[in-house]
Amino acid sequence: MNFAVGADEAAFAETVRAALAGYRPVDWSPGAALDDDDASLSARLHELGLADAAETGHGFVAAAGLELGRACAPLAIFDELAVGETALAVGGLARYADRRSAALHFRDDGAFLVPLEGASIEAALDSQGFVRVGEGGEPVPFPELRTWSAFHTAYFGGLAEATLPLAVEHARARIQFGKPLLALAPVQQLLAEAATLTRGLELLAWEEANDPWPALAHAGEAACQVCEISHQVHGAIGYALEAPVHSFFRRAHATRIFTRAVARTAAAVAAAP
Repeated sequence: MNFAVGADEAAFAETVRAALAGYRPVDWSPGAALDDDDASLSARLHELGLADAAETGHGFVAAAGLELGRACAPLAIFDELAVGETALAVGGLARYADRRSAALHFRDDGAFLVPLEGASIEAALDSQGFVRVGEGGEPVPFPELRTWSAFHTAYFGGLAEATLPLAVEHARARIQFGKPLLALAPVQQLLAEAATLTRGLELLAWEEANDPWPALAHAGEAACQVCEISHQVHGAIGYALEAPVHSFFRRAHATRIFTRAVARTAAAVAAAP
C-alpha cells in the first residue's frame, strides 16, 4: 500500500481548502431543525471538478473528503454525486431533504423512490435536514455507492484531524492543579490515543479498499472516539455552544449512525438472492 500524497492530489486539496475558506458550520442549539446544505459552496466544489474526482483517482476523493471533514462542511454534495437531486434515505429517515421532492429510500429489499410531499425537517442531533419518509414507493435500481463510501471515510478522518488540535490547545491553555492539563500523564495518554486514531484514519482515507464498507464502519467509530476524547479533555466547556468542539462531535455521531445504516442495508441487498 502506498500512502504517499502526490503533487496533483495535494494541489487539488489546496483548491478545495480555498473553496472552503470562510465557511462556518451553521449555528445549532438543542431542539433545532436545520439543514446546512449550502448551494453556493456546492457550486464552488462542482466547479473544481469534485464530481470527476473518483474518475481521476481515489487520491482525489481522499483529498477532498479530508478537507471537507476538517471544515465540518455539509455532506449534501456526497449524496448528490451518488443519487442526484433526490434525498438519500435509510431506516425511515432522509437527510438533506429540504427543497427536494423525493427521496431514494434504502431498505433491505432494495431502493425505492418515495415522495416527500408534506415532509418537514425534524429536530436532530445534527444539521443534516432529517425528515421522516413513508413506506412504499417505486422500486429503482440500487445505486453504486463505492465513491460515496470513500468520501465519507475520508470525511471522518477530516473531522478527527480538526477536533484533535482543539483538545491539544485547550489542554495547553487550561491550568489545573498548578500546571497545564497537557502536563498531566492521564491527559497525555488520552491525547496520544486520539492522535494514533487520527493518524490511522488519515492512512485509511488514502487506501483504496476492495470492499469500502468495513473501512467506513471503522472510520465512523474511530472519529467518534477522537471526538469523545476531545470532549473529555475539554470538560464541561466542551458542551457549551460557544466552544467549537461540539460541532465535530455532533457531526461525527450523526453521520456514523446514518452511514452505518446505509452500509448494513447495502450488504443486505447485495446478499439477497
